[in-house]
This record gives sequence, C-alpha cells and structure tokens, in this order.
Amino acid sequence: MNRRYWLLAMGLGLLGFVIGGLLFGAYRQSPVYIPPLKVVGDVARVVRLEDLQHQLVSAQEPSSCASQQLGKLHNVIYEGRKYQALKLLDIIDAAQPIGPPKQIYLVGSDGFTSSFPAQGLEKSYITFTAQNGWEAINLNHPVSSNAKVLKEIIIVAEGGSSPLGLTVINSEKELSRVTTGQLYTRTLLEYPYAEGQAAVENEGQTYTSSVYTLRKVFRLADLTPIQEGGMMLVMGGNGEQRFLENRGYFELKDNCINYLDIDERSQMEEIKGVIVNPPTTSIMDTYYDARHYMENGDKVLVVVLEGFTYSLYTHAIEKGHLPFLENVGPAQQATGVYPLEHNVWLAAMITGAVPAENGVVNAKDQDLKVSSLFAVAQRLKMPALLLQSDAKLLNTEVEPLLINDQNTSGTADDELYALTLDKLEQDYDFIMVCLDGIASSSESHGSEAEPALAALHATDKYLQGLVKQWPGKVIITGSPGKTGQKEFTCDSIFVPYLYLK
Repeated sequence: MNRRYWLLAMGLGLLGFVIGGLLFGAYRQSPVYIPPLKVVGDVARVVRLEDLQHQLVSAQEPSSCASQQLGKLHNVIYEGRKYQALKLLDIIDAAQPIGPPKQIYLVGSDGFTSSFPAQGLEKSYITFTAQNGWEAINLNHPVSSNAKVLKEIIIVAEGGSSPLGLTVINSEKELSRVTTGQLYTRTLLEYPYAEGQAAVENEGQTYTSSVYTLRKVFRLADLTPIQEGGMMLVMGGNGEQRFLENRGYFELKDNCINYLDIDERSQMEEIKGVIVNPPTTSIMDTYYDARHYMENGDKVLVVVLEGFTYSLYTHAIEKGHLPFLENVGPAQQATGVYPLEHNVWLAAMITGAVPAENGVVNAKDQDLKVSSLFAVAQRLKMPALLLQSDAKLLNTEVEPLLINDQNTSGTADDELYALTLDKLEQDYDFIMVCLDGIASSSESHGSEAEPALAALHATDKYLQGLVKQWPGKVIITGSPGKTGQKEFTCDSIFVPYLYLK
C-alpha cells in the first residue's frame, strides 16, 4: 500500500472513530425512557409532560386526551449553561386552575419538595436534562426552588372552596371543607392497595405473585373528629352514592378524591361530599311512598318546590311565613342527591334510584334508564299527570303539561296553581306538580328580600288550597333551583319532606 492510500485509510478510520464516538455519546445522553411530570391539585385538567416537544394534556374524560405544545420553547441561560425550557406559567395555564393559584409545590422523585407563592413566575421555567430529569429553573427565586428529578407540580388555589374538593357535613353543620390542592400539602399515607394475585404450576410446585399499587390515602378522621365505624353517606360527582361504615380510606389521585373500601375491595370515584350520620329520609322516598299509596288504591299528589331547602323551611317557620305548613308539620329533613340539578333530583324522586342508576346525572340528561312512578300508574291503570313550567326536563312515560308565565309575574306558579285545581276535579289518580316561585324570587332578589317573602306566603296558600281540594295523599318536598347553589353544603343538600293525610 502506497503512502497516499495509507493516509486515506487512516483519515477514514479517524473519521469513523469520531462519528462513532459522537453517536455513542448522544445515545448515552438520550434517555430511552423519560418519566412523566404531572401537574395536579386544584386544576380542572391533569397535565402530563412526557417530553419538551409534545406534552400530553389529559382531562377527566379519556377521549379528551391530546398531545399538544404548551407554548413555545425558550432558550434559558442559567449558571453559564444554555437550556431549552417551557415557561411554568404556560404549564399552569394549560392545567386550568380552579381558582387563582396561590402556592406552587415542586415535588421530586426523592421526596424533596420546594414551595413558593404563585406570583412573580415570569422567569420560572421547566426543562429536562439527562442528568437531572425534569428540573425547575427559577431565575427570580432562591436557588433552593430549583428542584430536580421532578415528578409532580402541585397547584394550590386561593380560597377553601373548589368543585374538585371534599366537603364533610352532618345534618346540622359543615365539619370540614378541603380542596385537592390543600390535601397534597397534608400528611398522607402511602397504602399498598392489592390489585390482584396470580398463580402458576411449575414442576409440581405452585408459585404465586401479588400486585400492589401505592395509593395516597387518608381517613375521614384526619379531617374532622368522627367516630370510627359510624355510618356515612358518600356522594360522587358521577351520581353514585353509598351508605358506608367509616372504615375505608379516601384516596387523593391527581385532581380528585376517590373512596377505597379495603375490606370489600371496591371504590367510588370523584367524591364530592360526605354526610356523617345522615338523616333516614331521602327525596327518593317520594317514589316508594307514592308507589305504596297507589298500590293501596290511594290517589297521590306530589308537589315539588324548587329552591325550598330545609334551612329555608325552618327559618320561614320560625318567622311565621308558612302558617299552613307550620300547622301540618313538622317536616322531616330529607337528603337529596348529587349533582345539585333540578332535573337530576326529579329523576331520583320519580324513580327511587340514584342518578348513576337512573341515567340522569347532569342538567342536560333527560332519558331515564329505569321506570318511574308514571309507569307504576300505568300498570295500575291510574290516570297520571305531570305539570311544570318552562321547558321539558325529563322523558317519562307521560308527556308533561308545560305552563308559561302568562301574566309576566316572574313565575308560572299562579298559572300552575289554577290549572292544578282544575285537574284535581278531573279523574286523575296521580299528579306531580313543580312550582318554582320560591327559587325564582330568592335567586333574583335574595332570600330575605320582600319578593322572596311574598313568594313564600303565596306558595303556602297554594299548598293549602291544593291539600284542601285533593281527596288523597299529598307529598311535599323541595329541589335545587335552576341557577342557585350548586356546591355541596348543608343548605343545598337537605330539603323538607312532608306527607299528609
């Protein structure tokens, strides 16, 4: 080999060595697996960062998961090094905080956590490096805020109320109210929840393997003093509710709270509220009481008063605004259902089933998955009628008779009252009428304003007239207003329940 070819071979060899070294180095610096970084707490959407170029933003519904860019990448110089990073503010905005962010917590995989107020974040960034994983670069904050190997960003919003939080009440008062973000800042237990067990036979011997997932859990007693083993009614955002003994754990997961019954290996998702030692009466008793009366051959009139909560009832009785109801009472305190929507409550009343079972779980749902009192009336060959104002709320076995506010008084109650009196004289065995005057007046003027008091007096007289004319049984109860209180509280979840004659 002459000198020329020898030099060419040497050059190609060196070039290959350099290229190989670069490729090997790049391979070593580029991780095969990037652990996700999640944004949780008081947020409507759980943001899951999987790399700097494409981030997975997942909401409550799996179908809404989408890969997207959370703002542009910024070139950031810190301690003489150049990074590509996302603005922390862009990440927070994508998570849609429930309220104005108050505090930010950066949680590392090793448990190290840095916390700082959610103000002045204009020069706060999140980046990823092969050496430190997900890490924070806060140019305006102390160096201790630059947490590394991050696994979670927790957002805590201002205030103590959140549609994603948990409220604990009894029949008289609120015991505790906490948001998911606030729960992340408290002491939690990591519970090894058994997911399942497998077994295999090999050479005459059985080998078993158990699978567990670590769940962040707490007990109800960690929030408020409560007797262990006492009864509680747990309500979820999907319309599910259960009577349970206070023996399980509540799980904090991303931006919601679940309930885990360890003994029965069952769980409820997205818990909204817990009632400790709840009343024995429920609005769903409407179905069972009315069906019992009809099966005994009695005529039944059900009157539902929108916005007529138990606290409003007791206050009005004390002030003398409901002389007729005071004379025929006292009313029982009845528990409603969640969500706090008028049509959701009506569906529970006429089916005797919780929203998750009857199919009406939000304000837009109208179709029932189970039969209602109107089906009972049809089976018993008893003529039935549903009277209400405004638009149709539910698809039942009968078509409702809809009444408008013809004299522009702000409510159709006077028209409904006159029509109901007329129908009472006809051959109906089951009538359900919904009056909304109390809700309309209270929501427009306030519960203590003169128009609201006038609505109470008018409703009391309507009830007196209907009960006087009706020859059968009467059930009177309440439901949420159309635009009123939608949060889980003592004032919103309890209504009066009376059955007369």
